Amino acid sequence: MMSTAEEVKAEMFGDIKNVMQQQSASGFWVRQRSPEGQSIIYATSSQEQGVRLDGVSVFTFDLTGKALERIEAKRATLEPGQWRLEQARVYVSGEPPKERETLALKTSLTSAQVRESFSTPETVPFWELPAYIEIAERSGLVAAGYKLQYQTLIARPFLLCGMVLLACSVSLRFFRFGGVPRMVLSGVTAGFLLYVLSKITEDLAKADLLNAAVAAWLPVLAGGLTGFVVLLYQEDG
Repeated sequence: MMSTAEEVKAEMFGDIKNVMQQQSASGFWVRQRSPEGQSIIYATSSQEQGVRLDGVSVFTFDLTGKALERIEAKRATLEPGQWRLEQARVYVSGEPPKERETLALKTSLTSAQVRESFSTPETVPFWELPAYIEIAERSGLVAAGYKLQYQTLIARPFLLCGMVLLACSVSLRFFRFGGVPRMVLSGVTAGFLLYVLSKITEDLAKADLLNAAVAAWLPVLAGGLTGFVVLLYQEDG
């Protein structure tokens, strides 16, 4: 669903005129070599784990490293031996821009290599995450994001149970006992702190400063145990 949402977003808002305005935003980069030289590809978004790119900028160089041209395209699709660029505009120093409906850019990259570079953990199906983790580690790439996503999806049902326990600890109280504003504030505060904790552990895991399993399960344990202890205290009181 995440991958489909990115595709719909690219169809609705992808515009070649906005490509250069988005250069400062986070995107995807890949360098490739060919018998004619090398090129650097930048894309603002990707679908199908990198086989389709949107908001594409290509910088081409010859064998000596001299810049040849810059290509801006709305979309790029990986085909055997080439990238097929759609609605492309070619910029060459000293010449006016050239509009091309389609343009072929030679490449030696395979779909597997592209997926390793462009796929985001959120768009990889759950059952394929172990394979992506193995490929990334074998290739020497950073697999922290894939590991975190895998552990997070496993822990999510338990996280929801922990959130239910937190909700019960601040809602299972008779209104005639009073203290309703404090009860509501406690629930909001507990939910906010749980969210902050999950984001902090997520960022630490993506930076490879914290084990992915610890980052995914720490909010679950914190939320579940807090709700359970508070419920025991209230029932005992």
